Amino acid sequence: MAASPVGERDPETRLRELEAMLDAIADYAFVKLNADGEVVDWSRGAETLLGYPADEIVGRPLSIFYAEEDQAAGLPASDLAKAAETGRAEIEGWRVRKDGRRFRANTVLAQISDDSGEPTGFGVAIRDVTESHAAEAMFRGLLETAPDAVVIVESDGRILLVNRQTEVMFGYDRDELIGESVEILVPERFRPRHNAYRDGYIISPQTRPMGIGLELYGRRRDGTEFPVEISLGPLESDRGTLVSAAIRDVTERREQELRLQRQRDEIMELSTPVIQVWDKVLALPIIGTLDSLRAARLTEGLLEKIAENQAEVIILDISGVPTIDTQVAQHLLKTVQAATLMGAASILSGVRPETAQAMVHLGIDLGRLRSRNTLRDALQLALRIVADRAGAAQAAADTLMGQRRP
Repeated sequence: MAASPVGERDPETRLRELEAMLDAIADYAFVKLNADGEVVDWSRGAETLLGYPADEIVGRPLSIFYAEEDQAAGLPASDLAKAAETGRAEIEGWRVRKDGRRFRANTVLAQISDDSGEPTGFGVAIRDVTESHAAEAMFRGLLETAPDAVVIVESDGRILLVNRQTEVMFGYDRDELIGESVEILVPERFRPRHNAYRDGYIISPQTRPMGIGLELYGRRRDGTEFPVEISLGPLESDRGTLVSAAIRDVTERREQELRLQRQRDEIMELSTPVIQVWDKVLALPIIGTLDSLRAARLTEGLLEKIAENQAEVIILDISGVPTIDTQVAQHLLKTVQAATLMGAASILSGVRPETAQAMVHLGIDLGRLRSRNTLRDALQLALRIVADRAGAAQAAADTLMGQRRP
């Protein structure tokens, strides 16, 4: 005999099948209430979850499952009123089993009506969400105690969740941020590019720092900006892929880095001072190791002094350099070449015997660079060079004037 279509089954058969389906769902307690909120039907899942056999619970009010403080606050009647008003209400709160143990429950109440539309009672589905509630509470607790601002964003860029540190860092109340576009926290000049970055991250989400190699900034509620570091991570949820952004204010660290850089620059300048020892004669005592960065700054500072003092001779004193290797020699030669292009002759002083031996051993050729053992000897040579240049200049001037006489 062929099975009857669903629509042709008698109501009793359909009701028994529905009850069997509800009893098979062990994770839920299904309860039917009359219009006064009293139990009239009870599933096996309800017996397992709440501990009452059907013959003990039928006829008793819904309020029996509520905690005493919630009963005193009138929540059972309030929940039923919500369901009666809208047709359906979903509520989460603490419920009590027969043995007095509490559990966190997600409860859905739906109003039941007869064929004429007259309300006859309520259908109730109760699920134990204690574990997920505890996990969520732990997550929120960790979120609130995080030292960084944490912003959780949906795939469309809307802010779903923020922690307390976000309020402190950006100056917003969380109610002002929830549901807003995350670009509210980004300076206006960066927003067009930020949209593209966000869309690209959703396509290929992975845990990583944001904006590697870029300087990132946040925007406070009052419009002021501050440097930040941002770490991104994907979160899978029933809403789809969410993006978690941990934001750190690095203003203090940036300022400290700038202070350290200024201190390094000042120390560098103090360790390579350009000294005017005579008219048109400069001395540059080099102390310590000469690396590429320091050599570049040394050359730059020296050329500025040559132009400022119209120097004709510079003395490079290397008595304070611990070792001379090929790299140091190359740096010295480049400095000499740059000075020559500025019209200044160079003298190397402070060449100790061991330094001279090391240079010969390494095959370092300083070209026509003149050298002297002591700074005193180098200064005497410098004065002769200046005098010679002055004499040559005077002779040239006399010759030029003689050619101009009739």
